[in-house]
Amino acid sequence: MPDTAPALDATVQDAHTDTLVRGVQDAPGAIPTMVLPSPRSTVLPVVKDPGSEAPTFLHEPRERYEARKPLGEGGIGEVTLAHDQDIDRPVALKRLKPEMVGPSSLVRFIDEIRIVGRLDHPNIVPVHDVGVDADRRLFYVMKYVEGETLEKVLERLLAGDPEYHRRYTFARRVQVFLGVLRAVDYAHSRGVIHRDLKPANVMLGTHGEVTVMDWGIARDQRARASITVGSVGVGTPGAPSALVSDGSLDATLSLGRTTAGSLVGTPHYMSPEQARGENDKVDARSDTYALAVLLHEFLTLKHYLDDVNTLPAVLDGVQSRAAPFENPVHPLQGTVPVELLHFVHRGMRKDPEARFASVAEMILAIERIQSGRVEVHCPVTMVKRMGYEFGHMTERFPTLMVLGLVAVPALAVVGLVGLLLRLL
Repeated sequence: MPDTAPALDATVQDAHTDTLVRGVQDAPGAIPTMVLPSPRSTVLPVVKDPGSEAPTFLHEPRERYEARKPLGEGGIGEVTLAHDQDIDRPVALKRLKPEMVGPSSLVRFIDEIRIVGRLDHPNIVPVHDVGVDADRRLFYVMKYVEGETLEKVLERLLAGDPEYHRRYTFARRVQVFLGVLRAVDYAHSRGVIHRDLKPANVMLGTHGEVTVMDWGIARDQRARASITVGSVGVGTPGAPSALVSDGSLDATLSLGRTTAGSLVGTPHYMSPEQARGENDKVDARSDTYALAVLLHEFLTLKHYLDDVNTLPAVLDGVQSRAAPFENPVHPLQGTVPVELLHFVHRGMRKDPEARFASVAEMILAIERIQSGRVEVHCPVTMVKRMGYEFGHMTERFPTLMVLGLVAVPALAVVGLVGLLLRLL
């Protein structure tokens, strides 16, 4: 890089190595020069004859994280399955894509590491370590969650896989959704909004874990400034993504591409305010909208915008089209409980003021549905609520309710006999 006066010169003290880390940027868009510590090497030795009285400790320093295979791509980063050669376990390692060399990408990545690193919750993937690889690229290490994404589960359900339909009953789907809600509710309580909630960013572990992934475009609402660099997807959910650059609409399809711009998120799951590029108005209620879209698709196996495949049409649909209040019948799953359809339609209101005010409110509403205390919106929900109230009264006053059950038919019989006698 030319030896000129830098526009930005930031020095950071590394507490572990006493190494100074200096980032220098010549001009907007220039590649920052970083003087970083050497790649992390292993610390723990190999133990020979561990059961003997004099075991041997051999230390052959190696790069600690050995890459195994790619796992996927996020907004500005790529995730690799790696092996932690010190602890002897699989981990997920995320680093910037090679083409993301600008200073804004680096700032965004550092911000992402710190945001995810402080979100300590069972339904959010934890950060284990931060380092520099042999190519001098920053990375961070996360727990490797073995399983499949909700996007893959949806594909199997839509394909009519009997095993997946047996496993993912409506009750199980609601449980999965509650796991997602609790992760996002915790993040919101820490001032962080996700901004890219979709099936591809929810991991379902082999032991029933529900983990919200890819916080790459999350925003700390308490921070004074935010870099808006994010993944943008269009077409059918899970299909190739379209670029949105510098606020313009480019409907050219491109897989997994990312760029800076005023439109942040994945269009199919954006809230209307996100689709309009009103990032200053994007708040917790924008996440509640995306969560409702996610649940609607999980229940009905159909995205409400699955008939449009161009970026302008998707953005227009997000702002103007409501999800149809229909209950498609799938031969392997039957009809969706109507109280859940009312729930998602409230969450997908175009006006933020008409949606759930918070994820905590969504959790409360789901828990009420699970217990049978459904809100009355139609004859079906009224009957269900009456059934709950009857059962609740039976638990509180069992003797009275039993007498009532006996007395009502008896009175009906007496009345019928009296009517017949008068007729005769």
